[in-house]
Amino acid sequence: MSHDWRDYVVTIDDQGLSTLASAAALAIESLKRPSGPRSNLTPTELHELVWSMEICPETGQELATVLRELGQTVWSHAVVPSDTATVAHLHPPTLVPGVVTELAVAASNQSMDSWDQAPSATEVELHLMQWLALLVGFLDDGSGVMTSGGTASNLLGLTLARSSAAKKIDVDVLKTGLPAQASGWRILCSDQAHFSVQRAAAQLGLGRDAVLAVASEPRGTMSIDALDETLEKISHEGLTPIALVGTAGTTDLGVVDPLKDIGERAARYGAWFHVDAAVAGAFLLSDQLRPRLSGIELADSVTIDFHKLWWQPFNASALVLRDGGLFDLLRVTSRYLDRGDELEGMVNLVGRSLDTSRRFDAAKVVATLATLGRRSMASMLEYLVDLTTFAGAAIDAHPALELVAPPASVMCVFRVKGASDDELRAIQQRLLARGEMVLGRTTIRGRAALKFTFMNPLATRDDVEQLIAVVVKEIGV
Repeated sequence: MSHDWRDYVVTIDDQGLSTLASAAALAIESLKRPSGPRSNLTPTELHELVWSMEICPETGQELATVLRELGQTVWSHAVVPSDTATVAHLHPPTLVPGVVTELAVAASNQSMDSWDQAPSATEVELHLMQWLALLVGFLDDGSGVMTSGGTASNLLGLTLARSSAAKKIDVDVLKTGLPAQASGWRILCSDQAHFSVQRAAAQLGLGRDAVLAVASEPRGTMSIDALDETLEKISHEGLTPIALVGTAGTTDLGVVDPLKDIGERAARYGAWFHVDAAVAGAFLLSDQLRPRLSGIELADSVTIDFHKLWWQPFNASALVLRDGGLFDLLRVTSRYLDRGDELEGMVNLVGRSLDTSRRFDAAKVVATLATLGRRSMASMLEYLVDLTTFAGAAIDAHPALELVAPPASVMCVFRVKGASDDELRAIQQRLLARGEMVLGRTTIRGRAALKFTFMNPLATRDDVEQLIAVVVKEIGV
């Protein structure tokens, strides 16, 4: 390509698409890199390498040169989610339909805030959201909106919970702010819930102290006895539970709270029931795994992350509501976007979202689901859950290792017998530094632990045994 800026404007015509295809081929070529989960550059070396790049030269370079430098400087030293030794986080390899659709999403550049910027794209997102709502177990009134991730979805769900609580006392909290009664509002979740619940309370003006952490059972699920005790205690204190949060797939142990029991108590106390199913929401696709989510259909709102066990490129999450009409609790009209005088059938999604401009991320999800189908998606999930169970059994049988808890989904948390917290930290950091393994490390009940998170459906039992062997070798036993 020349240095004429006109050659770089994406146009949806034969010439423009041909230029885009040639550039995409160069970008694909730049992804080639040595094997391994990451390179062994130190943080200092990586900093010096990346900061040697000139961000904006006075005169531009050929695109091929720029992409080649990105390949050598960035992609060669990036984490490789598709490597079987990348097992630290809920960080998946991606699926081809989602990846190639990302290119179309970027090239078409639909802006999901208003119908007149994304007419067909709006309908696709609404169609996907109703399908997802029905999958959860909601009725035809269910709907949702795409978000940037589980943290954003949880924030949106709890924002609606706050508005719903305020509406019950005839307060428009978005207009007039928090009422005096808000000082007594409480959000209840497990002590294993994601930190985004506390972050949401802080952003909503309730404060992190408004979140009450309910004790969990030894296996990591919320204790219903502890929930009942907490609800009774705050009732006697004159406090109001405005939301109960159940977790379907905790970040460390992957367990699912007793959703049906939590939902029944939310209904009894008139509280909003939000389910954070960012991790295990994909289990809805599997006849075998779906029963683990029993009670999710009782929720008022559900977080689903497509960029976890749906294997989508970041970012792709959703908040799904039992009643899509409840998004009106959030809506604020504007002079130029969501005016309130739209033609029949027009939906401006900005009225449902905490964002304004937003990518058409629903497209890649739809492309993936339509290409693979439910059975293949379910098969991948079931395989990984079985693989994690195998890993747990292998660790449990090893004389130098001990399981923290039996695997409940795709996470396997374990310790080295007799090793201190500092020794476990050192094992994880040495393997990362040498580029041999991206191994997870967390803290369970005040003690350090190591973690395998199996997100790659191409991983095998041999790979699992090799991972265990590498850790054991690092221990030196």
